[in-house]
Amino acid sequence: MRNKEKENDQMVRQRVRNHNRDFLPQHHGTRTRNNKYLLPTPTSHLVIVLALLLVLCLLITYLEKQLPTPLMEEDAATHPGRFISERAMKDLVNLTSIGPRPTGSYENEVLAVRCLATRINKIIKDAKSSHKIWLDLQKTSGAFPLSFLDGMTNVYRNVQNIIVKVGPNSGSHHSLLMNCHFDTVQDSPGASDDGASCAVMLEIFRVITQRDEPLNNNLILLFNGGEENLMEASHGFITKHKWAKEVRAFINLEACGAGGREVLFQAGPNNPWLMQKYSESVPYPYASSLAQEIFQSGIIPGDTDFRIFRDFGNIPGLDFAWSTNGYVYHTKYDNVEQIPLGTLQRTGDNILALTLNMINSQEIVEAELHSEGNLIFFDFLGAFIVRWSQLLNRFMNIIAVAFSVYTVKQNMIAATDHDVKKNVYWRHLCMTAVSAICSWLLGILACITIAVILTSIGCTMSWYARPVWIFFLYISPALAVPMAFILGLSHIQRKVFSSPWTVFQLYCDGYQIAWTSILTFCTLLSVRSGFVAWMWTFFPCIVSLLQRITYRRWRDWKWLVLHVGVILLPFCQCFYLILGAMGLYIPIMGRAGSGNYSEIVLAGITSAMFVLLFSFITPLILLVRRPTRILGLFGGLSLVAIILLILTPLGFPYSGDPASPAPQRFMIAHTKQVFHDSSGREYHHESGYWLVDMDVNSPQSVKSIVPHIEQAKMVHTSSEECRRQLYCGFPYLLPVITFLGKTHWIPAPDPPVPIPVTLKLVSKENIGKNLLNMTFTITGPDHMGIMMAPANGFQLQSWSFVEGEPLVGPKWNERDTYFIYYGCASDPVPWTFWIILKGEGRINETLDIAVTSHFLHGLHKTSPGLDQLLQYFPSWTTVSAWVATYSSWKF
Repeated sequence: MRNKEKENDQMVRQRVRNHNRDFLPQHHGTRTRNNKYLLPTPTSHLVIVLALLLVLCLLITYLEKQLPTPLMEEDAATHPGRFISERAMKDLVNLTSIGPRPTGSYENEVLAVRCLATRINKIIKDAKSSHKIWLDLQKTSGAFPLSFLDGMTNVYRNVQNIIVKVGPNSGSHHSLLMNCHFDTVQDSPGASDDGASCAVMLEIFRVITQRDEPLNNNLILLFNGGEENLMEASHGFITKHKWAKEVRAFINLEACGAGGREVLFQAGPNNPWLMQKYSESVPYPYASSLAQEIFQSGIIPGDTDFRIFRDFGNIPGLDFAWSTNGYVYHTKYDNVEQIPLGTLQRTGDNILALTLNMINSQEIVEAELHSEGNLIFFDFLGAFIVRWSQLLNRFMNIIAVAFSVYTVKQNMIAATDHDVKKNVYWRHLCMTAVSAICSWLLGILACITIAVILTSIGCTMSWYARPVWIFFLYISPALAVPMAFILGLSHIQRKVFSSPWTVFQLYCDGYQIAWTSILTFCTLLSVRSGFVAWMWTFFPCIVSLLQRITYRRWRDWKWLVLHVGVILLPFCQCFYLILGAMGLYIPIMGRAGSGNYSEIVLAGITSAMFVLLFSFITPLILLVRRPTRILGLFGGLSLVAIILLILTPLGFPYSGDPASPAPQRFMIAHTKQVFHDSSGREYHHESGYWLVDMDVNSPQSVKSIVPHIEQAKMVHTSSEECRRQLYCGFPYLLPVITFLGKTHWIPAPDPPVPIPVTLKLVSKENIGKNLLNMTFTITGPDHMGIMMAPANGFQLQSWSFVEGEPLVGPKWNERDTYFIYYGCASDPVPWTFWIILKGEGRINETLDIAVTSHFLHGLHKTSPGLDQLLQYFPSWTTVSAWVATYSSWKF
C-alpha cells in the first residue's frame, strides 16, 4: 500500500514539474516510440484561421468606406444647429462651375472672389444678432524661404484673401483660425482641392451665425487665394494681417484625394489640448500620429498651409485632409461627381463639433499655459481616439519591454524544467530571434524581386487602377516566404524539442524579441509611431501569460483559439492603419516620377508592412500536418497572377472611366529656349515640347498612339544639357530636379509668347572688400522663376528677396544654386531686385542666371501646335499643358 502511495506521489510531482512540458497524448504530436515527429493541427485549422483573417480584413475595408447619412435642406427644421451637406454641395457646385482657378487668373481673382463674397454677405445678412461679424478682403505681397522639394524662395505680389471674423458682441482678443484655399492648379476644377473645404467652412459659418448662443471667443475664417502658389496667401495673412496676432490655434482643411474620410494627420506642435478637444468632440474620429511622422518625414511629396501657420506664426493647429481617391488629385477629374454628400456630412459634423469645442474652451484663452507636451494618438477602427502623453508612452514602453523579458524567461524556464538544458534553449531562442528578422527581410526581398522582374519586362503598375493585384503580387508572398523560411529552419529545433508546440512557442518568442528590440529603439529615439511596436510586444505577452494560466496541460485547438483570439486585436488595428496608408500611397505612386521606380517602391513598402503584420501568424505553419499545401496555394496564386499580368490586358494600369478614373498623368510645356553668352549675344535658340515623366511608363505608354513620341529625346539629369545649363535648360515650375530622373524633349516650332521675358543688369559695382552688388530688372508674365548660380570663387551673401542667409538648392557643376519662385496675382510691374556676391573670382564671370516664364491661364496658355498634340492622347491619360520659356545669361 505504501509503495502504491509512493508511486502516486512521484507521478504527481513529475506532473507538477512538467506542467509546461507539452505533456500531450500521442495524437497531439509528441514523439512516438519510433521517434517520429507528428504535427498536431490539421491543415484545415490553418485554412480556417487564414479565412477568418481575410473576412476580418474585408469587413474592416467595408467599414472604413462607410459614411454618415447626409442631411438635406428639408431636414434643417428637424435638425436645428446641424451641418446640412446639401447646402455645402450647392456652394461647391457654384464655385467649381467657374472652372480652373490658378492664382493670377480672372477666374480666381475676380469670379471666385465674387462667388464667395456673395455667399458670405448673404450669411451675414441672415445672421442672429447675438454675433458680431467682420468681413475683410486682403491683397498682400511678400516673400519667404521654403525648404520644400529642392528648396526655394517664394516671392508673391497682390495675392488675395477673403477673411471673416465672427465673435461675441462683448468682444474677445482670442481667435481660432480656420483655413481653406479657393485657388487651384491649372486644368483642374479643384472640387476637393480645395473647393469642398471652402464649402464646408461656408456651411459651418452659416450654422454658427444661426445659433442664439454667442461664442465665447472669435472664429476667423480664412478663404485664401494662393495656396497652390506654394502657400503664398496664408503667409500673407499670418505675417501681415491685423487679426493675425489674436490667433491662438488653427484648423487647416486640405485634400490630396476626393471623398472618403478626412484624416487628422498633423497636430501641434506640442499643445496636447488640441488632441484632447478633438477626441472629446468629433463623432467620427480618424487620426494617427503615425501619419504625422510619415508626412513630416518628407516621404510624401506635399505640403500644406499648416507649415506656414506653424513656422511663421508660431501657432499650433490641426491639419485635416481627404486622402481617398488620390487619382483625381490635381487633374481634370477633380469635380463634384467625385465627392459624395456623405463625405461633406462627415467632415462638416466633425469640424463643426471640434470648432465649437475649441472656441468655447478655456484652453484657447490660456493656450500658452497648455502648450507643453506632446501626444501619441490614433483612432481605434474609427470608433474612438486613443491618446496618451509622451511621458506615459515612455513608461508604457518600459513596462512592455519588461513584461516581454519576463514572459520569454518564463517560457524558457517551463521548457527547461525537463531534459533540455538552459544553454541549449538559449542558443535556439537567439537563433529564432535572428530568424524572425531574417524572415521579414526575405519576405521583403522576395516581393522586391517580383517587382524587379515585372519592371524589367515592362509590366508595371497593374495595381494602379486595380489594387486587388497587390494581394497576389506582394501580400501573398509576404506571408508565404517567411512561413517557408521558418518551416525549413525549424528542422533544427525538431531534433532537440519533443513537441511542435514548444517549437511554435520558441518561434513566437523569437518574433516577440524582434518586436521588443524595435520598441526599445522607438523608446530611445522618442518615436511617436512606436505604439505599433508596443502593441506587437504587449499582446503576445498576454498570450503567453494566459496560455500558462489557462491551458497548462492541454494545448490543442483551444490553445490555438487563444493565440489567434488575442492577436486579432493588434492585427485588426494594424491592418486598419495599413489600409489607410495604402489608400494614400497607391495613387501617389502614379505621379512619383520616373526616377522613383514605382513598382519596386510599392513592393518594398507593402511587403514591409505585411511581413510585420503577419509576425505572429507566420509560426502557425509549424503546427500544420501538410504545410506544403498552404505554401503551394500561395505560390500558385502569385504565379498565376504574374502570368495573367504578362499575357492578358488585365495588367493595364490605367483607366479613363469618369466614374472611377485612374489616369496616367503627363505634364507638357511648349517651351522656347534662348541662351545668351557673357556679352549678351544670343548663341542658341530652340523650341519644343518638354514632357515631364510622371511615372515609369511615360512616354512609352502612348508611343503607339501619339506620333510625336517617336521624336522624343530623353534628357537625364546627368546628361550634357544638364551640365551646360542651370536646371538642364528647361522651365521647371518648381524646384524638383532631384525628384525627376528624366524628362523628354520633342522639337517643335516656336510657341507664341505674348509677354516676352527681359532681364536687364541695372548696375554692377563693388561696395566693399570682395563685395559685389548687382541689381537686375525683370519683366514677364505673372508666373516666373529665377535660377542662379554664382561662379567659382563667389558666394551669394545676401539679396533683396528676404532677410537672412539665402536658401541654397542642389549643386550644379560643384556650384551652389538658388531657385526663386514668383507669382503675381494682379497688376504686374517690372520686378527689380539686388544680390550681393562675396569672393575673389574673375569679375567678368560672376553669375549664371536663368529666368523662366509660365502661361498657366488665359488665352495664351496653349499654342496651336500644343492643342494638336493634346488631341492624340487617349482617354485614360490626363495632361496638364501650358506655354513656357527659358532664357539664360552669364554675367
